[in-house]
Amino acid sequence: MAWELLPVNYTDAVWSGLKRYNTVNNDDGTVSFQDVTVYSGKETSFFGAKDANRMNEALNTLMSMVESGTDLYTAFQNYFNTQKGLFEDTANATQAGFNEYVEGLKAEGDATIETIKTDYRNEITAFENNQEALFNTWFEFIKGQLGEDVAGNLQNQIDVLDTKTDGFEARETVFSQDGNTITETYGTKRVETEFVSERQIVQKLYEGEVLALTKTVTFSADGLSISEEVK
Repeated sequence: MAWELLPVNYTDAVWSGLKRYNTVNNDDGTVSFQDVTVYSGKETSFFGAKDANRMNEALNTLMSMVESGTDLYTAFQNYFNTQKGLFEDTANATQAGFNEYVEGLKAEGDATIETIKTDYRNEITAFENNQEALFNTWFEFIKGQLGEDVAGNLQNQIDVLDTKTDGFEARETVFSQDGNTITETYGTKRVETEFVSERQIVQKLYEGEVLALTKTVTFSADGLSISEEVK
């Protein structure tokens, strides 16, 4: 069993001036005195029976060893060697536990980093595959349009676009019976032109059945200017 060190922090209780007491009248007619002096260091000034008994026990043990001819130097050396061994065992166990903890942290960190690397690689791979699929789709589409004569097909598409821009694209035109509405259809688009009044025309552009744009054309009262609003 390891030796428990005796206290070495005893102090003297200190107070200022004379001690002070209160008189307490007891039920049996006697009086007692209650110490109400203000002390400093009182908590560590008490020398109890426990410490006194431990000191005497230690002293008795030493004196018994001396009287029986025990070599105290050898006895103390053996004691301290035992304590040293206990300390080293505890320190080794603590070190082993710490090493195990560090290794656990390292393994956990390595696993986390590997997971991050794997997830990142998977995300990059998925992105690359997606971009490749988009490119292949676009390439097949444009390849079908261009064919072998790339320059010629591009020029044909430009010519078609110019024709549309000039307003000469082929379209189906229908007039309403009242003559106030003109409907023009070409491809998937439809333009409805309504003569709202003598000074205002409203045109609506449809993509399929979805209204895409509305243009309002207004003529000035003097007929010299036109304003257009598109939304």
